[in-house]
Amino acid sequence: MIQQAEVPVQDLIVDPFQSRDKAWTGDDLDRRLADSIKDDGMMHDILVRPIDDVDVDLGVTSTTETSDTVDADSDGNTDDKYAIIAGSRRYHAAIEVGQETVSCKILSANDIEAAWRSLSENTERRDLSEQEIASQLNLIYELVRPLSDTEQQADTENGDLDLQQDRFDSEEEALEYIAERFYGRTDNNAIELVQGHLRTAKLPPEIQALFKDSDERSITERDALENYGIDSRTTLGSGEGKSGTSREVVALHDTLEEQLDGDSLDATEAVLDAVGSLRFDAMSEQELRRSLREFRQEVSTALDSTSPESGQQAFRETLQEHTETLRELHEEVEPQRPFKKIDLLGPDTQRHSRWHVQAMRDRGVSSHSELVRELYMERLEVLADNRGWS
Repeated sequence: MIQQAEVPVQDLIVDPFQSRDKAWTGDDLDRRLADSIKDDGMMHDILVRPIDDVDVDLGVTSTTETSDTVDADSDGNTDDKYAIIAGSRRYHAAIEVGQETVSCKILSANDIEAAWRSLSENTERRDLSEQEIASQLNLIYELVRPLSDTEQQADTENGDLDLQQDRFDSEEEALEYIAERFYGRTDNNAIELVQGHLRTAKLPPEIQALFKDSDERSITERDALENYGIDSRTTLGSGEGKSGTSREVVALHDTLEEQLDGDSLDATEAVLDAVGSLRFDAMSEQELRRSLREFRQEVSTALDSTSPESGQQAFRETLQEHTETLRELHEEVEPQRPFKKIDLLGPDTQRHSRWHVQAMRDRGVSSHSELVRELYMERLEVLADNRGWS
């Protein structure tokens, strides 16, 4: 049962199972939210749960015992402390404009349900980044996955038997559960998408930063990306679990980690170097994805045929060759290709784009529209002759 109450802001904390990587950044979107709350009040209640429902140690305790009902005074105020499941941006915005209390919906939820509620609510309010979704699904997976024998023994010895509840007997069951809750289906494609998210969540933090919203990156993360020639304003991934970019980055990292000698070249640095070298400003995600896949195949072959100590040289040479090929394609064709939204790296597009550039040179025209007009008129003349049009 959900109760409603006005809760003092000092009695609220952000739930450790909520899905926002950074609840408040102070960007333009956050500022607009604060201005809206200041002018019109909070349109939607914050979703919270009693901190006694949180299994992890928060370092705080509630002022009252947990009960089936919410004790409130005549004005609807409560003395309990609560963890914010969804609405942390609204909470910070309310503090920003000086509100002393916020309207809350209070429900009882264990950690798993709180994590799902947060993911659902935040996805509806403001799109989560690929990294945030991956981290939240991985958090849920860690709550429901089967424990190893060693983990079970450790929990038993420590008396943490509650941690073994709500867990599935197999990894397959855990993945199907997440796929069903997140995608509404349990087919192989949905399970593969979940597995892709889990692999993204396991990437080193520097690589995960590629999939964060630019405003949510720390200064250290921004500097790290800039050091590898990656525009820190760029965010990879759709944030909807449908992006193949994260899967290609994961595959490249796994390949390099397996085949490179870590003493000569770190896999994390190599991935960032590859993304910075292979990505161009006008490149679509589809094109970047294909570039990363082709480069991974080439560098894997190169590393297979060389000694571990020569791995760094093989990586550098392969990356340089692949980058030069892409640069030539983008510098010669990209500025003049007629169909900007078509995949530049597709074989048909490459051929037609090069023909387009050649036709402009042969005719001495300087604009797409002029060339298209000439070709259109010529085509009409041919059609008229062939079909006997007057």
